[in-house]
Amino acid sequence: IREDIQTKGEFINDLIKKVVDAGYVDIEDVVKFVDWLDGELSTLADERAVLKHFKWPEKKADAMREAAVEYRELKMLEQEISSYKDDPDIPCVASLKKMASLLDK
Repeated sequence: IREDIQTKGEFINDLIKKVVDAGYVDIEDVVKFVDWLDGELSTLADERAVLKHFKWPEKKADAMREAAVEYRELKMLEQEISSYKDDPDIPCVASLKKMASLLDK
């Protein structure tokens, strides 16, 4: 951790600037940015321990990560719903339960 703090300061400050300056209209761009950011941060020995020694924009970075996670979950739900096929061989009650569970999500 100490080594990362001493040797990767410029790298981390560059990441801080990119997070602070990040502003996107399209959620897909947020997802791409978060994926890129996570890849960059994965080079640190211990992300949280190292970043606490810098002015890391934690709230913004966490909000972007959460937005990306929620968006991915919505896309998976969309895929599940759009791929639903009503099977006439399945009893009506089972089909209705499946539809209700999809609606509840």
